[in-house]
Amino acid sequence: MSRKNIFCKSFLGLFAGLIFLIGHTETLKAQFFGVSLDTAIGYSAAKKGVIGGSVGITHPIPLVPNLGFSTLTFEELEEQQSTDASTQISMATKNKLSTINVFYNVPFPVVSMSLGFGYGTFKSQTTLTYLKNNVHQGTSPDAIKEQSIPVAEGYIHVGLPFWNIIEFHIGYHYFSAAAVQRDKGRSLDISGISGIDFKKVNYSGGMSTIGIQLAF
Repeated sequence: MSRKNIFCKSFLGLFAGLIFLIGHTETLKAQFFGVSLDTAIGYSAAKKGVIGGSVGITHPIPLVPNLGFSTLTFEELEEQQSTDASTQISMATKNKLSTINVFYNVPFPVVSMSLGFGYGTFKSQTTLTYLKNNVHQGTSPDAIKEQSIPVAEGYIHVGLPFWNIIEFHIGYHYFSAAAVQRDKGRSLDISGISGIDFKKVNYSGGMSTIGIQLAF
């Protein structure tokens, strides 16, 4: 089973559990102020674990959007070797995205729902390592200058209130950014090495979250 299939099934399982609890909970009144804290449980564009989540602040003022913040960091490692296996090239990439978002709470009789959008920056920094016969070449390892590009965000949260002061919810945040040429600005000359090809990478994807909101 692929990593994406496992990820999707796990998220659907959490959603199904939340829906099950809805049938056992009474309709609760909305709160005046609230602070929500969410942690990331996965990101579709990351091959390994991620660190991050979102924070939101709600208020009772009509028509005025609520304010939030999202952040996510993850690392990637890609390794290639030349056709004759004498040369190894690796790229260790550190990625971080940060957005400021606004959102509205959509009223429902039992569950709560929030819809929001945001805008921010996606930063990517790569360290390039060039080995030939296990010996570093040139300026290897080469820490390439960090790239910073715009990123847009859209998200939805679905929650279940308890005791009129606390809410448990799940969320899905989609981030859209342009593709990144990870070796852009490198000082190492790796041209002419047969079998080495680092293409642009698009890190756009979805972040799934679980979280809690406390009302005041």
